[in-house]
Amino acid sequence: MLETWPPQFAHWFKPRWPRTRTLTLGQRNIFILPSKTALALLGLIAVLFLLGINFQNALVYGVCFWLFALLIVNLLHTWRNLRGLSITAIHIQPCFAGEKAVLELELACPPKQQKFAIKLAWPEEDAVQVNLMTTQTVRVKLSHSTQQRGHFNPPRLHISTHYPTGLAVAWSYLALEITGLVYPAPAPKHQQPYPTNSLDSTHPSGQTLSGGSSDFGGIRSYQTGDSPKQIHWSHYAKTGKLNTKVFVDYASHDLWLDWANLANSGIEPRLSQLCRQVLDAHQAQQQYGLKLPGLVIPPSKGEAHQARCLQALALFGVEHAQG
Repeated sequence: MLETWPPQFAHWFKPRWPRTRTLTLGQRNIFILPSKTALALLGLIAVLFLLGINFQNALVYGVCFWLFALLIVNLLHTWRNLRGLSITAIHIQPCFAGEKAVLELELACPPKQQKFAIKLAWPEEDAVQVNLMTTQTVRVKLSHSTQQRGHFNPPRLHISTHYPTGLAVAWSYLALEITGLVYPAPAPKHQQPYPTNSLDSTHPSGQTLSGGSSDFGGIRSYQTGDSPKQIHWSHYAKTGKLNTKVFVDYASHDLWLDWANLANSGIEPRLSQLCRQVLDAHQAQQQYGLKLPGLVIPPSKGEAHQARCLQALALFGVEHAQG
């Protein structure tokens, strides 16, 4: 809303709502106006005042002044209902593109004060109404829709109240200094085949690869060209026959989610498919690694590993572009 105002007004309002993690409402950043009902009441007061002048009636004067004083006192109480309120941004829960990001806020009021009917809202988005009567702090959650992956910076939050009579509205804005993560929207569950390997699972470490150099795998008959270092000399001393030692390695069963193995050529479709594969591998409790251009995340598993992989997908190409 503020962004659509003329530059001279935006320049005047901007210092009153700086981007911050915590904002305490006070004289500089609370605005108040009479409601439509109050404007109608002001019109009635004006008519009564003219009647009082015309008929020189002291009772009509008294009613006019009483109603006008009621409006002024109501303006003061409405303004005080916001004054001193502190709003702190706590956390934004990560979400997938197209879902709603949930923002957690903490509201606090000074000791021995109460706050009633405080409304926090985004235009055409989520809204919540809060009362602080029996406690000085309360936590609330609001959600805001997201369209694309990357960083989510929530827009200015509108804070308002009509308490106590609805004859006035006091409002302010909160420019939140907080950033959330939006992961790529995962591809449909059966669109991309789950990556598998054809390794033999009979060995705990993986498939046996001949010609290795790590573990002793037995002996075989000597063949021309075998290295003298691999000849089993002790066996030759006993039998008089040449045999060669065989060494093997074992292929790992770790699953690799590789950017290069995806068929789609677009960036977002590939990220969407990798996001689905990360979710499926985590659900299957499979140890997996992630390979992106310029980034390799070693195989692991667990909640922290899943969050790290999803973060890498969310920020792929974003941080570089912003830098």
